[in-house]
Amino acid sequence: MGRKVAFSLSVALLVISLILGPIGCSTDPAGTPTQAKRDKVILNLQFLPEDPACWVALDKGFWAEQNLDVQIIRGYGSGDTVTKIASKKAEFGIADIGNLILAQAQDNVNVKAVGVFKNSYGGIIIYRDNLGINSPKDLEGKSIIGAASSSVTTFFPAFAKSTGFDPSKVKWQFLDTALHVTAFVQGQADTLSTTFKYVPKVEKLMGKQVKYFSYSKDGGLDRYGEVIIAHQDLIAQNPDLVRRFLAGFLKGVQYSVANPTEVGKIEKKYVPETDPDLAVKMWQTELANKVILGEESKSHGIGWMDKDRMSKTIRMVLDAYNLKQEISPEKVYTTEFLPKVPIYPEK
Repeated sequence: MGRKVAFSLSVALLVISLILGPIGCSTDPAGTPTQAKRDKVILNLQFLPEDPACWVALDKGFWAEQNLDVQIIRGYGSGDTVTKIASKKAEFGIADIGNLILAQAQDNVNVKAVGVFKNSYGGIIIYRDNLGINSPKDLEGKSIIGAASSSVTTFFPAFAKSTGFDPSKVKWQFLDTALHVTAFVQGQADTLSTTFKYVPKVEKLMGKQVKYFSYSKDGGLDRYGEVIIAHQDLIAQNPDLVRRFLAGFLKGVQYSVANPTEVGKIEKKYVPETDPDLAVKMWQTELANKVILGEESKSHGIGWMDKDRMSKTIRMVLDAYNLKQEISPEKVYTTEFLPKVPIYPEK
């Protein structure tokens, strides 16, 4: 009788295991074993999902290795992303450091950068070559497409100041970012405010190379670009979560830099409307223009931020808006949660 009971119990457990699968364990798309209950977090992007590093981190299981279940949502500009993090609508966000500094200066938001994603600022103004535009000053009297909360829009006064033209003499047309490139190609404005990564997309639709002014090169505005941000309450209350999120994300950046031709196919798995070949070109354009990595990445690891350079970035942003208050680098960023063993670019 005892044997029959034991046998019946074994059969029952086998049936349950076949129905439910291994208890306490699951497998993500990359085949990485993961805990059944991961910590759920939301990553709020800056715009549309066109930066591959986060999709690579998701696909390759780098966040799963950190026992994280990350939901990635689109953004509506850096300013909006900072607002979302400040109101705790998401745990982490990707936003331009300039918008974070402005929000701290104007609204004293409790948001801080915990790692840098783009070591340099990639803002550019693409212009038509038949309008007699030869210098930034020639932008006066021209129309420009942009997004109200985009870093390229909010930092435009700094570019105007550094290159010597009146920003009030430019006529803005604010559109949803999904419409920017198409509207420009169709001739709805003279110029387009965007970033380096969109150059291949514009050139593909126009069928020719385009001309542009770079904020960093033509305007001399060498500063940090996009950063990973989090609310200071989260940083104080759950530092381990911040460390794990950064570790997974930075491995995604490392892999994307080392394997740029793979990023298009990976992104398309999660964003079906993606043109994989174009996504590769966009990523390679940022790499070629040294937007993603700098010397700091090689010496201190991906994600690192330098205090002196951050101080210059802060002053540059505040001066552009004639803001006289002082903001300390410690209020804007921290490197405390970067991996203890730095994640370097692969050689």
